[in-house]
Amino acid sequence: MPISRAAMADVLARIVARKKDEVRQRRVALPPPDPSRRSLRDALAKPGARFVMEVKRRSPSGHVGRHSLEQAVAAYAPVADAISVLTDGADFGGSLDDLAVARSRFDGPILAKDFVVEPFQVAEARAAGADAVLAMLSVLDDSQAAEVMAAAHGLAMDVLVEVHDEGELARAIGLGAEIIGINNRDLKSLRTDLAVTERLAPLVPANALLVAESGIASHSDVQRLASNVDAFLVGSSLMAADDISQAARTLVHGRVKICGITRLEDVSAAARSGATHVGLIMVPQTPRAATVEQALPLAQSARLKGLVAVGVFRDAEANRVSEVVAALQLGAVQLHGKESAAQVAELRALLPDEIEIWTARTVDGDRIGPARAAHRTLFDTMIDGRSGGTGQPFDWSVLAGEPDLSAAFLSGGIGPGNVAAAARVGAYGLDASSRVEASAGVKDHELLDRLFAELRPISRSHA
Repeated sequence: MPISRAAMADVLARIVARKKDEVRQRRVALPPPDPSRRSLRDALAKPGARFVMEVKRRSPSGHVGRHSLEQAVAAYAPVADAISVLTDGADFGGSLDDLAVARSRFDGPILAKDFVVEPFQVAEARAAGADAVLAMLSVLDDSQAAEVMAAAHGLAMDVLVEVHDEGELARAIGLGAEIIGINNRDLKSLRTDLAVTERLAPLVPANALLVAESGIASHSDVQRLASNVDAFLVGSSLMAADDISQAARTLVHGRVKICGITRLEDVSAAARSGATHVGLIMVPQTPRAATVEQALPLAQSARLKGLVAVGVFRDAEANRVSEVVAALQLGAVQLHGKESAAQVAELRALLPDEIEIWTARTVDGDRIGPARAAHRTLFDTMIDGRSGGTGQPFDWSVLAGEPDLSAAFLSGGIGPGNVAAAARVGAYGLDASSRVEASAGVKDHELLDRLFAELRPISRSHA
């Protein structure tokens, strides 16, 4: 049960006192650990918003993670620039052993997240594999913070110096902090407010990297703050998500389906780039069609990589669609023909409740096809009576005011050069296919990388 707001006022002091006792009890002479070879600063200085994704088992605020350490690291690894591991045991359920496991499974920099009260903890963290530590100015005075920073720099480690208000920020600047984290949560009241970052960010010098912490729960939160900061530290919302892999991917780029997949290497490229969905065309005699036998390893690979496999059908019998869904263990069905409301309802009755049904609505000039009862709509271009794979966008302004838009995928001619504009239309997700191909059904991996690079929000240092 979450503790009361009044009780929270004493939690920080209690944790710090306990931490000092713990450190005194376990302080031993450690052999000097090897210096870090990974730079958190370099990872977060890359163009576009960057992400530190956190493994947090629980917290005094009432958060309880739904995923294991191993599940979290596997979900984060393809899309995170760094991983943070809560190593406090009594209040957060973590440990340095957790950090060591994360180190063995992730190649990028790792932040040891703890209540650091003395330099000994820096060496401990480095010995477990950390490349950076947290220095909370709500916990440390300037002399203590300087000692922690010096210990870290002596091991080629970075320091994330955390602040919450103008006074702490001024202290961080005075200490020469190279990476400053603005915690949007008031640790005394538990109140979280993204406006804290917006208020403090203009005061941070340009030569420091700025990280927004706490309260970032969605891609829209990222879009709101991206121009103010260089990076985001996100943990609770990811660890609490039903599907942590989908949550991590959506946080960075939004929802993106790469459709018309026919090769295993293209599943891998889509996953590596940041896609959330892949589309398998189950329509015979079309350029990107796959049989069930051909699609099976593609769907299996997608699931293992944390992607949703979507089967695309056109005017197929409901029983046949249901059989394919079961055989491929699809996560969603996209109907791209002239299926009636009755046919959609028939299919709905055959599918498990968790399988979404999407129906296409074609856009021909300023004419939008009729809506049909389904979980989601996919708006797609129609040219000369043909839709799907046209490679041509329609005039997205015709969707203004469409009630389906916030639950719909936007499709038709989306690729590098226009994907950022497509994202601003406000759809639930984007669907790309022919504009990221070398030829029909063969994805161009450089174009995929460009697509997702253009979707990454522009950060403070690169605005």
